[in-house]
Amino acid sequence: MHGRAIGTAVSLIVSVFSSAAKAQDETFFRSADLAWTGAFTVASYGLSRFDPKITKYFQQHRHQLNPTLRGVANVFTRVQETTLTLGGLATYGIARLSHARETSEIALHATSSIVAASLTSQLIRGPLGRARPKDATPMFEDQYEFHWFDGFANFEYRAFPSIHASSSFAAATALVMETRYRSPRSARYVAPIAFMLAAGPGYSRVYLGQHWASDVFMGAFIGSFYGARIVQYAHRHPDNDVDRFFLGARAQEGLRVLPEKGGFAFNYGLLF
Repeated sequence: MHGRAIGTAVSLIVSVFSSAAKAQDETFFRSADLAWTGAFTVASYGLSRFDPKITKYFQQHRHQLNPTLRGVANVFTRVQETTLTLGGLATYGIARLSHARETSEIALHATSSIVAASLTSQLIRGPLGRARPKDATPMFEDQYEFHWFDGFANFEYRAFPSIHASSSFAAATALVMETRYRSPRSARYVAPIAFMLAAGPGYSRVYLGQHWASDVFMGAFIGSFYGARIVQYAHRHPDNDVDRFFLGARAQEGLRVLPEKGGFAFNYGLLF
């Protein structure tokens, strides 16, 4: 009898936690997100202890004069929220006009991730007002120089987090997640390339003295969070309001009989 009571209690606890997990899946933000954000914030602070050393390494005369390092930095610094957003919108528009549903879905989810990550980063760095490495006093040394709420009006006080990093990692993560859902075997090839390219803008901003390494680290976390969560949510809720508005109703699977003038039409839809 005692063992049966324990078994019943365990079953009840499992049922409660299963229901809670299922309820969490129904929402976009989840309680665990606070813990993850806190963990990455602490890790970012830990990395910030080395910010001046990392920055000064790239600011060495020999590195600044290296044509390869500077060339890569100049190329990737142009890859930011504006260019990525415009590229995503263009891809989405072309795919919609050509009725390429799968491509338009991927483009929409990637663009949504970029916009969400960029807006979140803006909302954080405006109030913080962290000075960029080249604008800190002394230059490249004081990583803890903050000008509270001056980040909204002054470009030099918008270091933390890096929007270049958040937008590039949002796009890369969304692409990798979409690949995992649609072609799991291809993800192993797509992921290394996508994240290597995503790291480029962050490297460029550190090399050019625009961001500390901890800015890039936190930006990468924000971008990865939105890239993964938006794609995950969209696939778990394929008929969500955003997708329905921008992509139209999803085709129904199975045989449908549609009334037409003078008779009926048969239509078969297959989802894959």
